[in-house]
Amino acid sequence: MQIKKLLLGVVLLGTSLFAIEGKNMTVYKSPYCGCCTKWVDIMKDNGFNVTTKMVDNVMFVNEKIGITPNTASCHTAIVDGYVVVGHVDYSAVKKMLTEKPDIKGITVPGMPIGSPGMEQGNMKQAYNILYINHDGRTGIYEKH
Repeated sequence: MQIKKLLLGVVLLGTSLFAIEGKNMTVYKSPYCGCCTKWVDIMKDNGFNVTTKMVDNVMFVNEKIGITPNTASCHTAIVDGYVVVGHVDYSAVKKMLTEKPDIKGITVPGMPIGSPGMEQGNMKQAYNILYINHDGRTGIYEKH
């Protein structure tokens, strides 16, 4: 009986650890943006199945899904009904998909140096990952 419980615990732990593996993510980005491509590669390396849609104007996509200019960045992703805008760390995406908060999504407005895809040697700006509520209000989700 103890072995069955232990094995069940290992299976459940394994399931929660790999819950992100194979999730489908759609990313809208400019065909000319290299930092966005780097971010997509990071998401792929962490187990996401990424479909990239090249668009001439990401802001047009953002307007359609209710992302305001003050929460926008150079690319926008959709995963499991959530919006992920800009150079958001994998850790925050994983946290959001695991905890499933009642929010529209998360964002890193702008393009801070040192965020995923925006690496420049040892340089790193402090930045916040913000959550976006359904009514558009924001707050700090993670500090980096």
